[in-house]
Amino acid sequence: MEVNEEIVSPKLVIAFDAKRLFNNFTGLGNYSRTLVKNLQTYYPDHEYHLFTPKIKKNDETSYFLDDSKFVIHTPKNYNPIWRTFGMSADINVLKPDVFHGLSHEIPFGINKNIKTLVTFHDLIYEKFPEQFGWWDKKIYHLKYKSSALRANHITAISESTKSDLINIYQMSSEKITVNFQSCNDIFQHEDEDADHLKVELAGIKDYYLYVGSIIERKGLLQTIIAFSKLPESGKKPFVVVGTGNKNYISKVMDMLRYYGLEEYFYFIKGISNPELISVYDNCFALIYPSAYEGFGIPVIEALFRHKPVITSDISSLPEAAGPGAILVDPYSPDDIAKAMIWLNDSKVYNNISEKGHQYVKSRFSSFETARSMMELYHELLA
Repeated sequence: MEVNEEIVSPKLVIAFDAKRLFNNFTGLGNYSRTLVKNLQTYYPDHEYHLFTPKIKKNDETSYFLDDSKFVIHTPKNYNPIWRTFGMSADINVLKPDVFHGLSHEIPFGINKNIKTLVTFHDLIYEKFPEQFGWWDKKIYHLKYKSSALRANHITAISESTKSDLINIYQMSSEKITVNFQSCNDIFQHEDEDADHLKVELAGIKDYYLYVGSIIERKGLLQTIIAFSKLPESGKKPFVVVGTGNKNYISKVMDMLRYYGLEEYFYFIKGISNPELISVYDNCFALIYPSAYEGFGIPVIEALFRHKPVITSDISSLPEAAGPGAILVDPYSPDDIAKAMIWLNDSKVYNNISEKGHQYVKSRFSSFETARSMMELYHELLA
């Protein structure tokens, strides 16, 4: 285990808004669990406090229920506004060195002597408002912009998100530090046994892969059109991992029927991370032409598993992929199809795979992202 001794000392008391950590099991929850676990793993001498209105106990949260590693704070009686207005009273009693809001939000009323940091993942509710209900848009805008203004500092998970904060919320560049996120440790272990998959894939291997919510901005429809343009010799099986919007899924199924591609596409959902390792390790490449991401975790998961990626040339995705991807216009099926054909050149494939793997190891490892965040805590206090 690598530990940076200069950053470890002196001992800090760090408090987190852990609602997503204990109750969300997609992107924001995964970020929270990964970061907090890595901080405690590499810097165990600090004191870690988790504030949450309620706790869901499962395999994902079991690590954080160890009272030798974490102190958990919950309200005596569940109150939906405790996280926004009531939690600060308990934080002020604790008097941590740093309070870190892990997902766009910090509560009102924190004592000004406590340094506050808030993570911004994206501003999707501002850039794609049509994907949100009227009330949700208003609440997100008011709460999140207020948190950005009130926090002592903001950490953005990509340069793309930092740019959005500057351009949309008129935040000062000096108030924002980019700290990239990592993915679950299990994807980073070189010798991790990939023979975990319990879902039925009919024994297929060497397939194209899509991992993520099945929603419009992720680009699955454009990918299907691109697939239809491939020569027969270039058509591999295609595995889609995820769930999503029913109306959009219906459009996806209609598109597959229109092009007569049903036999090529396999849809799976509800799989664990160990099972997902098997899905990555048996695939040919990840296809991820999303129109907007705060970061793009499936991209680095695939690259950690030595698999190349075809992804978008906009938003944060070039940052996540680095040299491990062929970048495409996400709105152009022709562009996506050309990339799929090009990737079948073994020299291109091997070059991109190796460069991508080295890139993610150097920038997005568990240790490197934890070290970067701990350094930011100390800078805040300095």
